[in-house]
Amino acid sequence: MMKKFILGLLVALFSLAGCSTGEKDVLVNKESVDDVNEIVVNFASTDVDVQVSDTSELEAHLTVYDDGPGVTLDKSSNRLIVDLDSSIARLVKKKPTLELMIPQDFNGKLILDGSSGNISGKDLNQTDIEVKASSGNVKLHFAELNGDVEVSTSSGKATIEFDEETPDLNLDVSTNSGSQSINMSLDESTKDKRKAKGTSGNGGNEMKIKTKSGNIKVNGLNRD
Repeated sequence: MMKKFILGLLVALFSLAGCSTGEKDVLVNKESVDDVNEIVVNFASTDVDVQVSDTSELEAHLTVYDDGPGVTLDKSSNRLIVDLDSSIARLVKKKPTLELMIPQDFNGKLILDGSSGNISGKDLNQTDIEVKASSGNVKLHFAELNGDVEVSTSSGKATIEFDEETPDLNLDVSTNSGSQSINMSLDESTKDKRKAKGTSGNGGNEMKIKTKSGNIKVNGLNRD
């Protein structure tokens, strides 16, 4: 009975996969961030690239290769929710990718919550960030650190890079079985096999990075 069920599921998946053209398409959604204090992105298994832009609105550019579900933007009160609907057919096809353009003048909190999707961010500088993933890798690059950062993964790697020699942060790193590599100067630092702590600059921004088995790397300027 179980074999028949699995076989039927596989047939259904490949049938769904065959229904799409496979042609690349970019779906664009926009929403104002006026009066928004928090942006929440439910990314599931979709890879997300976060960029700071000079646009006046949040822009979500979803690259797809099928006619499956896209992105929904729901603005309610002071929160903007970005949802990426899951599609079972995409398990056997090329996954969509999301490019998220955050307005430069947004100074609220950005929350990214998902599972196996990879998260990347470049030239970040103006907002609090929280990332929660399971097997997805997280790589964040800060032109200037001006907010608190919290990253948690299960098996995914977590990499943080700075353009500053001494970013203002209070660093707290912990992992159960992953490796940790802290390539920057820290004051009042402590380190053992599972944890590392220390401050840089004035210590004004909290940065917490936690994994179960994922490796952790923190690189200061010119400390690759």
